[in-house]
Amino acid sequence: MKRFLIFSILSVFAMAGLAQQDAKAKEILEKVTKTTQSLASLEAKFSFEMNNAKEKIQEKSTGSIILKDKKYKLNIPQMGLQVTCDGKTIWTYMVNSNEVNIANLDEGTQDLMDPSKIFTIYERGFNYKFINESVDGGVAVYNIDLTPQKPTGEIQKIKIMIDKQKMLIRGANMTGKDGNVYNVLVSEFKTDGVYKDADFVFDPKKYKGVETIDMR
Repeated sequence: MKRFLIFSILSVFAMAGLAQQDAKAKEILEKVTKTTQSLASLEAKFSFEMNNAKEKIQEKSTGSIILKDKKYKLNIPQMGLQVTCDGKTIWTYMVNSNEVNIANLDEGTQDLMDPSKIFTIYERGFNYKFINESVDGGVAVYNIDLTPQKPTGEIQKIKIMIDKQKMLIRGANMTGKDGNVYNVLVSEFKTDGVYKDADFVFDPKKYKGVETIDMR
């Protein structure tokens, strides 16, 4: 669940250089990629919702994410989850249990979770198609659908919304094969933040009594 959650959120802030498929979608996605990669850093606030109609489950939370090159820091207070990555090591801290798991990025994560590959994530294994233009919360957006090329994995379908004016991802709707529907909506973008490399390293000294599980 947490793995899919983190992927759901990271994918909202990721675009790709894509293979030849839908020409309209390719043109839009390449512009988003160019815009995103030109930024020195990206900070965003977002809302996250998980629904399962069959099981009558609905969970909502909010969070924030900071990205700089291959580094990122994800924080979801309601779920007690903090994920910090310096581009080589990833620390997953669970607030409620005061426990941090440490893993090498290339061993503890897959392509979907690796920010060094996040900008080419849809190049591997997804078909994509431009659907239409619409207005979401007063914002003009492009809607693009992505579907897995192989019937394996957790994802059945992804719909992404792209802010036409900013050419940045506004949100995503992900349907899992488990019947869960995940929605991520960006409420605020900040692109002029200045962050040190140390900001993307988990410091155990700030968490008294933290239990460390090193899986490297």
